[in-house]
Formats: sequence, structure tokens, C-alpha cells
Amino acid sequence: MDLNLVRVFVEIFEGRSLTTAAGRLYVTQSAVSQSLTRLRKLLDDPLFQRHGRLMEPTPVAKEVYPAFRDALAGITGAVDKRGEFDPKHSTRQFRIALSELGEVGWLANIVADIRREAPHVRLRTLPLQHHEVEDWLTRGLVDLAIAPVDLPGDVDHTTIKVQTYSVVMSQDHELAAGHLTVEQYVSTPRAVVASDSSAVHLEAVERRAEAHTEPAVVAQHYASILSLILQSPDLIAVTPRSLAAGWAKSWPIVIKPLPFEMDSVRLAVYRRPGTINSASLDWLYQMVLRSTVGLPTHFETMGAEERFDRLDTA
Repeated sequence: MDLNLVRVFVEIFEGRSLTTAAGRLYVTQSAVSQSLTRLRKLLDDPLFQRHGRLMEPTPVAKEVYPAFRDALAGITGAVDKRGEFDPKHSTRQFRIALSELGEVGWLANIVADIRREAPHVRLRTLPLQHHEVEDWLTRGLVDLAIAPVDLPGDVDHTTIKVQTYSVVMSQDHELAAGHLTVEQYVSTPRAVVASDSSAVHLEAVERRAEAHTEPAVVAQHYASILSLILQSPDLIAVTPRSLAAGWAKSWPIVIKPLPFEMDSVRLAVYRRPGTINSASLDWLYQMVLRSTVGLPTHFETMGAEERFDRLDTA
């Protein structure tokens, strides 16, 4: 079989799109369609069937994909070892899925390290969607993701941080001075962040502890939480402890442990399993690991730029 046909098959399988495959292979969509026609004849199977905007693989395609992927990875890896990727002159665009806290805590350091070795490389971040990220990585829609260590499937990853959660509230909250109980947690209005990559895990723990209630406020970003609990001091919130500790250096808040057991959340750098440009992906993966492992996340300024005019004039 023509090696180019194997490449086309793998790219269609991972991208679920002829257009995506054409873009990653730097050929026209017509060329990809012609290659797919040849593949269908060779394997005597339709291989992919259109469902909406996606090309979904048939059982035969799912059966042969691992062998095609591994064979192509071996060939690509052997070629890449000859030094095809040159960071100094590369103009590639890499895509990394990050949560809001990931951008605040790590992005500046990642960019600085990458630009020192690859000044012409372009970097694009995408908002982390926990339920989508495994599919994004498999299909090559992102090159890397920093996400909790609970993704399904067998995606290569390296743990970079262990994160604990705490309850935060204004110093003016009526519960600020005492020990927080489960009963108080349940009966107190609470603000949550819908985009938090660990929100699903927290809700599951709350339900097991019989401590889950519908939140009073659902925000999209952690940057909103500080002003919320200061301007509405009857609210509490659950945040990563490192974020709360940063806020407490400058703002009148109180940090309390959760009134129920919750395991620490491990965060990891995940890499896509694709076979194209594996040398550049290896380089990016190592760069991001170097930029994040052991690095304290810099959350101190998140929300600190907010002006609490109503508080100042009260």
C-alpha cells in the first residue's frame, strides 16, 4: 500500500474531516477524496460515513487504525530523528487547551520559554472543555492540554501539579470566625465557576457527602469570584487553595477547609497521539513540561485589578 494512503487514512480518522486532513497534509480536499476512494477499493469497505459535519469511521476503519497509526509513527519517528524540526526557524502554530487558571498560572512562562528557542513559532490557546478535550487530542484539534488526570482512554500525559480546594469568604461573612460545618455549607448561598475543569469532580464529592445544593451564582471565570464575595459578603465560594492564598495576601478574605473529604486534584500535560510532525510535538511537550513542572502558579494578581468602588465609597 502507498504510504501516502496510510497518512491520509490516519489524518481522516483522527480529524474526522476531509478538510482537516487536507489542511494537516498540505494538499487539496480533492486529493484527500481521491485517496479515500483508492483506500475504499483496497480495503473493500466505505471506511468513513458522513454524520452531520463529521466523517465517522466504520468498524473496519476502527480495526485497522491502530496498526496504521503505529506503523506510520515508527516511520515518522525514524525520519524525525534526522533532525527535520528546527525550532529556531519554524513558523508552526501550536494549539494548547488551557483553563482560565492555567492561562494565568502558566501561559506567560510557557510563551517566554518557547520564544527563547523558537522566536517565530505561533501559539494559540483554546478554553479547556473537560468533556471535549480527550476527543480534541485524539482528533488533533489541539496539540497539548493541561487538564485533570481523569481523562478516558490512553493519552500520554505527565503530572505537573497537585491541587487542593478550599472555601473562601469575606471577612465580613457571619461564618468567618468559626468552624464551617456541612450543614452550614449546605445552607449558605454559594458562587461557583462553571468553567473550572474540576467542577464535575467537586459536585460528585458534594453529592457523596450529601452537601450539594444548587448554587446561588454561576460565574464563567474565577476572576469574578473575588469581587462577588467582597461585594456580596453573604456568599461563599470553593476555589483552588493556591488561588485563595494569593488573594488573601491583598484582600480581606478568610480561607477555610472544606467540611467534607475531597482528594487533591492532579493536573497533567496531555499530548495528542497523532503521527504527523511528531518531532515538533516532542519538542513542544518537553518545553511545556519544563515551563510548568515545579513552577508555583501565579494567581496572586487574578482579580486584584478589580476596583471595588462600592466598597470604597460605602
